[in-house]
Amino acid sequence: MKDVFWSRALFLFLSVFFLFTSCQKDAERNVETAFYHWKTSLDISDYEANYLKAISVNRLYLRFFDIDWDGSAGEPLPIAQLEVKTSISENIEIVPTIFITNRTFLKLPSEAISKLAENVLKKIFLQASKFPNHKIRELQFDCDWSPKTQSKYFEFLKEIKSKTQDSLFHLSSTIRLHQVKYFEKTGVPPVDRGVLMFYNMGNVEDTEIENSILDLSIAKQYLNNVRNYPLGLDIALPIFSWGVLVREGKMIKLINNLQASDLNDDLRFLKIDETHFEVIKSTYLQGYYLYKGDIVRLERATIDLLQKSADLLSSVLTDSDLTIIFYHLDSIVINNYSDEALEDICNRFR
Repeated sequence: MKDVFWSRALFLFLSVFFLFTSCQKDAERNVETAFYHWKTSLDISDYEANYLKAISVNRLYLRFFDIDWDGSAGEPLPIAQLEVKTSISENIEIVPTIFITNRTFLKLPSEAISKLAENVLKKIFLQASKFPNHKIRELQFDCDWSPKTQSKYFEFLKEIKSKTQDSLFHLSSTIRLHQVKYFEKTGVPPVDRGVLMFYNMGNVEDTEIENSILDLSIAKQYLNNVRNYPLGLDIALPIFSWGVLVREGKMIKLINNLQASDLNDDLRFLKIDETHFEVIKSTYLQGYYLYKGDIVRLERATIDLLQKSADLLSSVLTDSDLTIIFYHLDSIVINNYSDEALEDICNRFR
């Protein structure tokens, strides 16, 4: 009888223990929701503001400007500067985000890196002054560095960190899938945190590819090293679509925000399958001229793909604190994704 009693007691103890630890594990991950704003004009509509509120967005990554190499000036210069037309709720944190082209660091002399960092910070602070009710806590830099530019980009980030150490800014950098898998070769940027850009995975110019925006068969090939990556990672997920215009077997251009409904005219377009349409009559489409015989391939990050992405990523990420950043805030874009759907996607990480 004693053996039976102790066996039952041990079983009960282990059951409660595993239940407790399981619940504790679930409670450990704190997931926050954020958005990228990638337009050059900040003019948030009531619809967009209500949408952000509905899914409890508490952070907005604002692209303040880009940096590109100016050949005529012989130096890097800011372009695509954000024009501020509306205010942002004080409840939403603003993160200045700067895109820097890879060729900027290819052309930039090493001795000019410190000066570039200084100029970029001046520009950031000038833009930040347009948001007097927001305290800037984080700066994010977006650069798809290469082996030839790695050292210069990393040195630039170190300069930024050094010049802002009194302000205690949190620095983050975008990270591509290949930079996670091969981090021992590509290097790890000297920042506080990375953002894994979980989209634009395939070669959009490949006419055989089905969806270059989000392809989980490709993604899975790059996630085996995520647990070993020596930097905490947040996740950027796509909520956009485009049409890939193909002419005579070659990609001509991307038509942003294109939907199947835009091609629902059987006098101009022949539906080949769910994602491919043939132009049967030369026509204009969203300002682009399409010739008879052109092929339009629709690519989209569907809710189903996003859900599967969340499940996949949640299983390999070890961070207890995680921010999910949706790309990007635009009325046309978010109209195709209900707030309940995005909330469900975030819940899958919890």
